[in-house]
Amino acid sequence: MPAFDVLTPEPLIASSLPEDRRNLVRYLREYLATGVVQEPPQLHSSHKQLRIDERREPIGQVSWKWSELAGKYAGCPFWSTEALRVVVGLDARWPGRTLKRVCERVSKGYFLESIQHENVFPRLEWTARLQALVATDAVPTEAELEALLDRFSVGCVLTRAQVDEIAARPSNADNPWLRCQGTTIRLLPNPNWTEPHLTSIRAAGLLEPR
Repeated sequence: MPAFDVLTPEPLIASSLPEDRRNLVRYLREYLATGVVQEPPQLHSSHKQLRIDERREPIGQVSWKWSELAGKYAGCPFWSTEALRVVVGLDARWPGRTLKRVCERVSKGYFLESIQHENVFPRLEWTARLQALVATDAVPTEAELEALLDRFSVGCVLTRAQVDEIAARPSNADNPWLRCQGTTIRLLPNPNWTEPHLTSIRAAGLLEPR
């Protein structure tokens, strides 16, 4: 498979990640502590901003945006090898197009194979867990909330067939990556993974053999 760097975020996005992470954590914790929806922060790393409306509550929005901060496709730190194979195949047919553009096109379902940014831990279950904490004494601190978001609001680029494989599989709060165990999913190794993710991925047997 040719070298194709899907794991590295764009420089501008990478430089803004720390500030965007801080702003999202503060916004979400304020909502959890009070139950009052405040004006959401403006994010540097995405043209799709958080909004205030009845259909998009803060917990779900922050969870969705957190998983895509480094990039929904190009720049996402977690990719299956099969998803990369699909993108590389389409890239060969569209010489000169940017990686971001190729990923966007191949995610639209125009072809026999396509890719999808999928939450490793089911987002509805995660948002329900946090919703139960609103305006209670159990609201996490900012540091605790950041760690929880890093653990549970994780997106991985998979093929649509792989998304179907895990759709009905149960979640696992101790190791969210166990949801993918025993499937065709193998992940591209990324030296920038945190140690907790690397340990969990290894435990689930998801590392692509070298």
